[in-house]
Amino acid sequence: MTALVGRAGGSARPLDRAAEFVATYGAAAYIVCLPLEFTSVWLHQQLSRFVLVLLALAFAYLVVWRQRTITVPRSPSAWLLVLYVGASLASWLTSRAPGSFNSVADIALYPLVALLLANLVITSADHRRAWIAFLISSLAVAVLGAILYLTHQSIWAPNPLVAERANITFGDPNITARFLTLGACAAILMFAARRGPSWLSTGAVVACAAVLPLTLSRSGLGLFVATVLLAIVVAFNHRRAAAIGVVALLVFTISTAGNPTARLRAEAAVASVVSMVGVQPGGTGAPKTAPSQSAADDNRRYLVAAGLKMFADQPAFGVGFGGYQHALVTTYRYFLPSDRSGPNLDSLSHASLVTVMAEQGLVGGLLVVVFLVQLGREAWRARRRADEMSLWSTIPATLVIPIFLYSQIEGRFFSEPYLWVALGLMYSANQVAMGHQAAQAEKELARVA
Repeated sequence: MTALVGRAGGSARPLDRAAEFVATYGAAAYIVCLPLEFTSVWLHQQLSRFVLVLLALAFAYLVVWRQRTITVPRSPSAWLLVLYVGASLASWLTSRAPGSFNSVADIALYPLVALLLANLVITSADHRRAWIAFLISSLAVAVLGAILYLTHQSIWAPNPLVAERANITFGDPNITARFLTLGACAAILMFAARRGPSWLSTGAVVACAAVLPLTLSRSGLGLFVATVLLAIVVAFNHRRAAAIGVVALLVFTISTAGNPTARLRAEAAVASVVSMVGVQPGGTGAPKTAPSQSAADDNRRYLVAAGLKMFADQPAFGVGFGGYQHALVTTYRYFLPSDRSGPNLDSLSHASLVTVMAEQGLVGGLLVVVFLVQLGREAWRARRRADEMSLWSTIPATLVIPIFLYSQIEGRFFSEPYLWVALGLMYSANQVAMGHQAAQAEKELARVA
C-alpha cells in the first residue's frame, strides 16, 4: 500500500530513525493504550490520544521527507463512507444543534485515524504486530478486571449508578463488555489461523470469557455468545476455532452461573429481547426478574420510540446530525417518562441505526445501509482470496459485526474507536492484497512478452 522511500545518499539521521521507529511500532502502541480511558482523569485527555498525535507527527515527518507516501483506500465502501461523512457534516452545518460538538468531532476526526492506520500498517508483519497488541491489551484488561473484582477494588467509578459493575479501565461497563467481546473474537480467529502465540490467544479468550459477566452488561451477556459462534463460522480453521470457542463458552457459562447477579442479568437480557416487541416473559404472569431489571422499564423503549417519531416527522433529512438529544429534551420531551429524573433519565440514543434515521433521515440511513452491505461484500471477497492478507482482512471485518450489534443496544457506532481501527486495518490489508495481485499480473505479462 504505502511505499517506504529511502532518502538518496548518506545514512539516515537520528530523527529519521526515530520517526521510522514510531511509525513502525506506534500503531501497536496506540492499540494497547486505547482501552485506558481512565488516564483522562490524570492527563485531561486519554493517553491513546497523545500516542496518536505522536504517531501522526512521525508519519507527517516521513511524508515530508519522502520516506513514506500517503495512499487513500480505493474500495467502493471507503468512498461510500466518505460520502456519509460528508453528508453528516453538511447536515450538522444546517442545524448545529446544541450539544452536538462531540458527535461532529468524532465523525470528522476518526476517519483520519483510520486513514493514518491504513498508511502505517502496511505489511503482513505490521498486521500481525497490531493484532498481537490487541490481544495483549484484551488479556491485560481482563486479568486486571479479575484482580480488581477479587480484591474489591476499582480504578475509577465515574458513574455511581454502575459502581457495582466492572468497568475496569473504561468509563462504562457496557463498553467494557464490548471490548472483551471483541478481544475474544480476535483471539479465536488468531488461534484458528496459528498466526500468533497460542498461549496469548488462549489466555485472552479464557480471561475475556471469565471477566465479561462481571460487567453485568445484558447486551454483553447475549452478544458474547453470538460473537463466539460468529468467529467459529468465519475462521479459516473451523476445527481449531470450535475447540477454543467451546472453551470460551464453557468458561463464560461457569462465570455467569457462579455470579447470582450476573445470572439475573442474563435472564433480564432474554426479557429485554421479548419485551422490546411488547411481550412479557412467562405468558400473562409477571416477569421473574426484579422490576429494576425488567425490560419493560428499559429506557431504550422510549428512546427508540422518540427516534422513530423524529424520523416520521422529518423522513428526508431528519432533525440534523448530532441533534437527537437536543430534540428529545425539547420538541419530543413528552416521550421522557415523568417518574425519572437526574441520572435515572437517559436522553442519549442507545440505538445507532435509529439515531441515524432520526438525525439524517432516509439520506443518512440509506448511506449507512449501503455502506455496510458493500463492506460485507468486500469482506467476503477477501475471505475467499485465501492469500497472505486474507486473515488480516477477515479479523477486522468480523469485528465490525459485533460493534454494529452492540451499537443497536448501547449506542456508539461511528463514535466507537475500535470501528475505525478495524476499518483502517481492513482497508490496509485489502490494498496490500490488490498491490500483490497487480504485481503478479505484471510479472505474468512480462513473462508472456
